Amino acid sequence: MLVAVDGSKHSDKIVDYSCEFARKMSSTIILMFVSDFPSIISEYIDIGGVNPSPKGTRSVAGAERVTLKLREKIQADGISHEVIFETGDPAEKIVSNAIEKKVDMIVIGLRGLHGVDRIRSLGSVARKVIESSHCPVLVVT
Repeated sequence: MLVAVDGSKHSDKIVDYSCEFARKMSSTIILMFVSDFPSIISEYIDIGGVNPSPKGTRSVAGAERVTLKLREKIQADGISHEVIFETGDPAEKIVSNAIEKKVDMIVIGLRGLHGVDRIRSLGSVARKVIESSHCPVLVVT
C-alpha cells in the first residue's frame, strides 16, 4: 500500500491506520512524501538568501526529517516498508507511483498542511487522487 504523508500532525494518524491495515493484510508500506515546491539547488538558496520553506519540509533533507518518526513507527510495528521522496504535483506523483509500484491501496489524509480551506477547494490533493486512482483509496479523516 502507498501511504502519502505531508508532514502535518495528521500524518501520524495516517501512518497509524496504515500500520493497522498492513498488519492485517500482511502488506508492505510505501511511505511517500511529495513536495509541491520545485527543487532549488542548495548553492543558489545560500547565495540568494532564499528560504523557500521556513518549516524545512521542501528539501530532501527536510522530507527525511518529516518522515523519520513515521518510518520509526512503521519499523516498530515490524512492517516491511520503503520511502519515496518526490517533487511536483502531489496528486499526480501519488497516482503515478501507485501505478508504477502496482499497489493495491492508497492511504491519504483528508486534511494536511493546507487546512480546511484546502479541502474545500477543487484542487484538493485527496480529491484528485480519488478521482484518478486505479485502486481503492482510504481517506483518513
